[in-house]
Amino acid sequence: MAPRPAAKPESETRADLSDSTPGVGVHTRRPEHQLPPDAAIPQAANIQAARDVIRSTEDPTPLLHSRPLSRRYRRDVFLKLESLSPVRSFKHRGALAAVPSIVAEHGPTGLYTASTGNHGQGVAYAGSRADLAVTVCSPLNTLTDKIEAMRNLGATVTVIGANLSEAQTAAREMADIAGGVYMEDGEDPELMAGASSVVGEVLEAQPDIESIIIPVGGGNLIAGSLLVGQMVDASINMIGVQSVAAPAATMSWLAGRVIEHACATSAGGLATERPGFLAHSVMDRFLRTMVLVEEADLARAIALGFRETGCIMEGAAAATLAALEAHPEDLGSGSIALVVTGSWLAADELASALRLAGSELRRNEHG
Repeated sequence: MAPRPAAKPESETRADLSDSTPGVGVHTRRPEHQLPPDAAIPQAANIQAARDVIRSTEDPTPLLHSRPLSRRYRRDVFLKLESLSPVRSFKHRGALAAVPSIVAEHGPTGLYTASTGNHGQGVAYAGSRADLAVTVCSPLNTLTDKIEAMRNLGATVTVIGANLSEAQTAAREMADIAGGVYMEDGEDPELMAGASSVVGEVLEAQPDIESIIIPVGGGNLIAGSLLVGQMVDASINMIGVQSVAAPAATMSWLAGRVIEHACATSAGGLATERPGFLAHSVMDRFLRTMVLVEEADLARAIALGFRETGCIMEGAAAATLAALEAHPEDLGSGSIALVVTGSWLAADELASALRLAGSELRRNEHG
């Protein structure tokens, strides 16, 4: 496979270790491959074992070649539709991989986690299959539809905390009191190994793919994707994307240390105040490119995705398309896959996107 073209750099070295917010755009740096190994990072055997567990219970989600987007960007564009999974996101993958080990170590214990919706649904889905009780702490701004979805999957949902960090603290305390197991997205190596199966399926279906864009919240998905990339072909250009309204993972990656930062994004899947420490460790070693987009870019990408493909993308999922739309010349030139991580949109968000899609279509027809 030929070497991948490098993205156009806007930042090429570590930040000055200040906590200043990086600007909108493409950020690159050289990964720190020489860092010592971390025993907690999933190894090839762990990733393969997770892949085998998921393959034994779940069909692969579709990898769609989009002709309209391929024409638009003059390159082959593929959509990895995690929005068509049993929980309408990729989050069940990590939980399916983690639950068997939890049961083997702790027996039929209760599971506790914190989530803005998708991760909680994933844990609830896997827990219900293993007859385990699941409790999810969700911050106050969690979509009502996602709360109901978690409850419909059997979880007990407690709405607590102004943000995800506060909900995580509450869930951890509940687990300690009850003697259950706390699962934190971005800190659990088996959750990471399970999440890696998303890009694993992309590379199985399309082994010549050159770049993959991945939304980043706590960092579990991008970290798992980077690990699979190292196993298959380290030259594949894994690109992370965040909203500038929730830039903590980008700031941490640029600075080389975990940084907490206020989060104001409307996209639940991107809404974290810091990356997971384990996820950050992997990003620090292997990630070359991150993109920060505006909140308005997410709204336009939801509309663009629906108009061009018919797919409903939640804000975090649309971030991948937003990155490509904003920087089509800066993210390589060969085939590219966009990981569509979920389809959970509030009714008013979907209606707004549809109106935007309609108005842009009419403007293009008459312009």
